[in-house]
Amino acid sequence: MAFAIVQTLREFYDMAIGKKGFIAERILAMLSAGLLYAFLVSYMSGAITQIRLLAVAFVPILLIAVIPIWHKDHSDHGKIAYIFAGLAYVGYPLALIPILQYHDGVQDGWIVLALLAIVWGADVGAYFIGSALGRRPGAIRLAPSISPKKSLWGLAGAILFGIGCAVGFHYLGILNFGIAHAVAIGLIGSIGGQLGDLVESMWKRHFDVKDSGNLIPGHGGLYDRLDSVILALPMITLYLAIAGLL
Repeated sequence: MAFAIVQTLREFYDMAIGKKGFIAERILAMLSAGLLYAFLVSYMSGAITQIRLLAVAFVPILLIAVIPIWHKDHSDHGKIAYIFAGLAYVGYPLALIPILQYHDGVQDGWIVLALLAIVWGADVGAYFIGSALGRRPGAIRLAPSISPKKSLWGLAGAILFGIGCAVGFHYLGILNFGIAHAVAIGLIGSIGGQLGDLVESMWKRHFDVKDSGNLIPGHGGLYDRLDSVILALPMITLYLAIAGLL
């Protein structure tokens, strides 16, 4: 996860800013997200008990804000906004995974794996149902200006497969929250995954790039593979917190 946080942030910053420029600020942003992840792992596992130590993770943000004062060239300082956008859209959502991963101080990697499978299963459903039915005349597009091929048929396929995966994991004993909560998790994960994919498509269209990187030959960057997860998992975490299941 530490690698995923750093790599996805690096890919986002390469898209938004380019390979050069604001190096210190990029490193500090990666450090902030990494420290948040490390703190949550330590806190959720019981290694540390003082919540106030969380403040350390946000110290780099203060440095990001003030370091540009001493830059010699101030013509590109609007790009500093992308440093913070990367944290909000990529770094911090991934850093929240330990909240799902630990229960009463005990690590439960199966639930994280199940949630990832639900989101990716929903992606598979969106692809197959969307490809089969979404090309029909009159099919309603979700966001035609961002991703012209995505339709309501694809979203329906995502929801169907996402809920199916969640129900399956419930009966396997991994999502031990009750069948209604399993259905809700499948619904939220599938919708969140599709929205996450659209968010990345929005960024790539804005920056005029095809892939976020070339880490995975033939597939693009790690952000391309985690785009749906980045939004879906925080949405599921929020639901579980509201439902009192964390």
